[in-house]
Amino acid sequence: MTIHTNAFEGNLGLVRTVIEANPNSVNSVDEDQRTPLHWAASGKHLSVLEYLLSQGATVDAADDAKWTPLTIAASVGALDIVERLLRAGANPNAQNETLQTPLHYAASKNHLEVGKVLLENGANMSLGDKQKQTPLYRAASRGHIAFVKLLLEAKAKVNIRDHIGNTPLHLACEEGNADIALALIGAGADVDLTNKDEQTPLQIITDKNALKALQNALR
Repeated sequence: MTIHTNAFEGNLGLVRTVIEANPNSVNSVDEDQRTPLHWAASGKHLSVLEYLLSQGATVDAADDAKWTPLTIAASVGALDIVERLLRAGANPNAQNETLQTPLHYAASKNHLEVGKVLLENGANMSLGDKQKQTPLYRAASRGHIAFVKLLLEAKAKVNIRDHIGNTPLHLACEEGNADIALALIGAGADVDLTNKDEQTPLQIITDKNALKALQNALR
Protein backbone atom coordinates (compact mmCIF):
# COMPACT_ATOMS: atom_id res chain seq x y z
CA MET A 1 0.00 0.00 0.00
CA THR A 2 1.10 3.56 -0.64
CA ILE A 3 1.74 6.11 2.06
CA HIS A 4 -1.49 7.80 0.98
CA THR A 5 -3.55 4.65 1.56
CA ASN A 6 -1.86 4.05 4.90
CA ALA A 7 -2.57 7.63 5.97
CA PHE A 8 -6.24 7.21 5.04
CA GLU A 9 -6.51 3.93 6.91
CA GLY A 10 -4.71 5.25 9.99
CA ASN A 11 -1.66 2.99 9.79
CA LEU A 12 0.70 5.29 11.69
CA GLY A 13 3.50 2.74 11.99
CA LEU A 14 3.63 2.16 8.25
CA VAL A 15 3.42 5.89 7.51
CA ARG A 16 6.32 6.46 9.91
CA THR A 17 8.38 3.71 8.27
CA VAL A 18 7.95 5.22 4.81
CA ILE A 19 8.86 8.73 5.93
CA GLU A 20 11.88 7.57 7.91
CA ALA A 21 13.16 5.87 4.76
CA ASN A 22 12.29 8.83 2.55
CA PRO A 23 11.57 12.13 4.36
CA ASN A 24 10.38 13.76 1.13
CA SER A 25 7.46 11.34 0.96
CA VAL A 26 5.65 13.42 3.59
CA ASN A 27 4.55 15.77 0.82
CA SER A 28 4.35 13.26 -2.01
CA VAL A 29 1.24 13.45 -4.17
CA ASP A 30 -0.98 10.80 -5.72
CA GLU A 31 -2.77 10.93 -9.08
CA ASP A 32 -5.20 13.52 -7.71
CA GLN A 33 -2.37 15.65 -6.32
CA ARG A 34 -3.40 14.75 -2.77
CA THR A 35 -0.77 14.44 -0.08
CA PRO A 36 -0.75 12.06 2.90
CA LEU A 37 -2.12 14.98 4.96
CA HIS A 38 -5.20 15.14 2.74
CA TRP A 39 -5.79 11.44 3.31
CA ALA A 40 -5.22 11.55 7.05
CA ALA A 41 -7.83 14.32 7.22
CA SER A 42 -10.23 12.34 5.04
CA GLY A 43 -9.83 9.25 7.20
CA LYS A 44 -10.19 11.31 10.40
CA HIS A 45 -6.91 10.02 11.83
CA LEU A 46 -5.57 12.67 14.20
CA SER A 47 -2.49 10.71 15.28
CA VAL A 48 -1.36 10.28 11.67
CA LEU A 49 -2.10 13.92 10.94
CA GLU A 50 -0.09 15.03 14.00
CA TYR A 51 2.88 12.95 12.87
CA LEU A 52 2.73 14.27 9.31
CA LEU A 53 2.67 17.85 10.56
CA SER A 54 5.65 17.15 12.81
CA GLN A 55 7.55 15.91 9.77
CA GLY A 56 6.93 19.05 7.73
CA ALA A 57 3.71 18.33 5.89
CA THR A 58 2.45 21.36 3.96
CA VAL A 59 -0.67 22.37 5.85
CA ASP A 60 -2.44 24.09 2.95
CA ALA A 61 -1.42 21.76 0.14
CA ALA A 62 -4.07 21.89 -2.60
CA ASP A 63 -5.09 18.91 -4.72
CA ASP A 64 -6.05 19.07 -8.39
CA ALA A 65 -9.48 20.47 -7.45
CA LYS A 66 -7.86 22.92 -5.00
CA TRP A 67 -9.14 21.11 -1.92
CA THR A 68 -6.91 21.58 1.12
CA PRO A 69 -6.77 19.16 4.06
CA LEU A 70 -8.89 21.65 6.04
CA THR A 71 -11.59 21.68 3.35
CA ILE A 72 -11.71 17.89 3.50
CA ALA A 73 -11.81 17.83 7.30
CA ALA A 74 -14.66 20.34 7.35
CA SER A 75 -16.57 18.34 4.74
CA VAL A 76 -16.31 15.06 6.67
CA GLY A 77 -17.05 16.76 9.99
CA ALA A 78 -13.75 15.88 11.69
CA LEU A 79 -13.77 18.52 14.43
CA ASP A 80 -10.48 17.50 16.07
CA ILE A 81 -8.74 17.51 12.69
CA VAL A 82 -10.18 20.93 11.85
CA GLU A 83 -8.97 22.34 15.17
CA ARG A 84 -5.48 20.89 14.74
CA LEU A 85 -5.08 22.16 11.19
CA LEU A 86 -6.18 25.64 12.21
CA ARG A 87 -3.63 25.62 15.04
CA ALA A 88 -1.04 24.67 12.44
CA GLY A 89 -1.95 27.77 10.43
CA ALA A 90 -4.39 26.38 7.87
CA ASN A 91 -6.27 29.02 5.89
CA PRO A 92 -9.96 28.96 6.91
CA ASN A 93 -10.87 30.79 3.71
CA ALA A 94 -9.15 28.56 1.17
CA GLN A 95 -11.35 28.26 -1.92
CA ASN A 96 -11.41 25.23 -4.19
CA GLU A 97 -12.02 25.24 -7.93
CA THR A 98 -15.74 25.93 -7.40
CA LEU A 99 -14.73 28.73 -4.98
CA GLN A 100 -16.26 26.93 -2.01
CA THR A 101 -14.62 27.31 1.39
CA PRO A 102 -14.46 24.94 4.37
CA LEU A 103 -17.44 26.86 5.80
CA HIS A 104 -19.50 26.09 2.69
CA TYR A 105 -19.03 22.37 3.28
CA ALA A 106 -19.68 22.58 7.00
CA ALA A 107 -22.92 24.45 6.24
CA SER A 108 -23.94 22.00 3.50
CA LYS A 109 -23.52 19.00 5.78
CA ASN A 110 -24.70 20.62 9.01
CA HIS A 111 -21.42 20.19 10.89
CA LEU A 112 -22.37 22.80 13.48
CA GLU A 113 -19.36 22.52 15.81
CA VAL A 114 -17.01 22.66 12.85
CA GLY A 115 -18.79 25.81 11.71
CA LYS A 116 -18.35 27.41 15.12
CA VAL A 117 -14.62 26.69 15.16
CA LEU A 118 -14.16 28.00 11.62
CA LEU A 119 -15.96 31.24 12.50
CA GLU A 120 -13.89 31.63 15.66
CA ASN A 121 -10.77 31.32 13.52
CA GLY A 122 -11.60 33.92 10.90
CA ALA A 123 -13.82 32.17 8.36
CA ASN A 124 -15.34 34.76 6.03
CA MET A 125 -19.10 34.24 5.71
CA SER A 126 -19.30 36.61 2.74
CA LEU A 127 -17.19 34.57 0.33
CA GLY A 128 -19.34 33.24 -2.48
CA ASP A 129 -18.81 30.24 -4.74
CA LYS A 130 -18.97 30.28 -8.53
CA GLN A 131 -22.72 30.83 -8.30
CA LYS A 132 -22.10 33.70 -5.87
CA GLN A 133 -23.68 31.72 -3.06
CA THR A 134 -22.33 32.11 0.47
CA PRO A 135 -22.45 29.42 3.19
CA LEU A 136 -25.81 30.85 4.30
CA TYR A 137 -27.34 29.71 1.01
CA ARG A 138 -26.11 26.17 1.70
CA ALA A 139 -27.59 25.97 5.18
CA ALA A 140 -30.84 27.67 4.14
CA SER A 141 -31.48 25.45 1.12
CA ARG A 142 -30.71 22.23 2.97
CA GLY A 143 -32.92 22.92 5.97
CA HIS A 144 -30.18 23.27 8.58
CA ILE A 145 -31.90 25.69 10.96
CA ALA A 146 -29.25 25.54 13.70
CA PHE A 147 -26.51 26.35 11.21
CA VAL A 148 -28.58 29.18 9.75
CA LYS A 149 -29.01 30.62 13.24
CA LEU A 150 -25.26 30.28 13.86
CA LEU A 151 -24.51 32.33 10.76
CA LEU A 152 -27.21 34.89 11.53
CA GLU A 153 -25.87 35.35 15.06
CA ALA A 154 -22.48 36.01 13.49
CA LYS A 155 -24.15 38.71 11.36
CA ALA A 156 -24.14 36.97 8.01
CA LYS A 157 -25.51 39.14 5.21
CA VAL A 158 -29.07 38.17 4.30
CA ASN A 159 -30.00 40.51 1.43
CA ILE A 160 -27.41 39.25 -1.01
CA ARG A 161 -27.96 37.81 -4.46
CA ASP A 162 -26.50 34.87 -6.33
CA HIS A 163 -25.85 34.58 -10.07
CA ILE A 164 -29.58 34.45 -10.88
CA GLY A 165 -30.64 37.03 -8.34
CA ASN A 166 -31.84 34.69 -5.63
CA THR A 167 -31.34 35.55 -1.98
CA PRO A 168 -30.95 32.95 0.78
CA LEU A 169 -34.64 33.57 1.49
CA HIS A 170 -35.53 32.55 -2.07
CA LEU A 171 -33.77 29.21 -1.57
CA ALA A 172 -35.36 28.60 1.83
CA CYS A 173 -38.79 29.28 0.34
CA GLU A 174 -38.12 27.19 -2.75
CA GLU A 175 -37.32 24.21 -0.52
CA GLY A 176 -40.33 24.84 1.73
CA ASN A 177 -38.20 25.55 4.80
CA ALA A 178 -40.64 27.86 6.59
CA ASP A 179 -38.74 27.92 9.89
CA ILE A 180 -35.58 29.01 8.14
CA ALA A 181 -37.46 31.58 6.08
CA LEU A 182 -38.88 33.06 9.27
CA ALA A 183 -35.42 33.17 10.85
CA LEU A 184 -34.06 34.98 7.80
CA ILE A 185 -36.94 37.45 7.82
CA GLY A 186 -36.37 38.03 11.51
CA ALA A 187 -32.76 38.88 10.69
CA GLY A 188 -33.83 41.47 8.13
CA ALA A 189 -34.31 39.50 4.92
CA ASP A 190 -36.39 41.51 2.46
CA VAL A 191 -39.46 39.57 1.29
CA ASP A 192 -39.92 41.92 -1.66
CA LEU A 193 -36.56 41.40 -3.38
CA THR A 194 -36.99 39.78 -6.79
CA ASN A 195 -34.67 37.49 -8.71
CA LYS A 196 -33.87 37.65 -12.41
CA ASP A 197 -37.26 36.08 -13.15
CA GLU A 198 -38.90 38.95 -11.26
CA GLN A 199 -40.08 36.59 -8.53
CA THR A 200 -40.12 37.33 -4.81
CA PRO A 201 -39.30 34.56 -2.32
CA LEU A 202 -42.96 33.92 -1.51
CA GLN A 203 -43.82 33.61 -5.20
CA ILE A 204 -41.59 30.57 -5.68
CA ILE A 205 -42.95 28.57 -2.75
CA THR A 206 -44.53 25.30 -3.90
CA ASP A 207 -45.21 23.92 -0.41
CA LYS A 208 -48.68 25.21 0.49
CA ASN A 209 -48.19 24.63 4.21
CA ALA A 210 -44.95 26.60 4.19
CA LEU A 211 -46.62 29.42 2.26
CA LYS A 212 -49.51 29.56 4.73
CA ALA A 213 -47.13 29.61 7.70
CA LEU A 214 -45.17 32.49 6.23
CA GLN A 215 -48.26 34.46 5.23
CA ASN A 216 -49.66 34.09 8.75
CA ALA A 217 -46.38 35.17 10.29
CA LEU A 218 -46.15 38.25 8.08
CA ARG A 219 -49.63 39.55 8.84
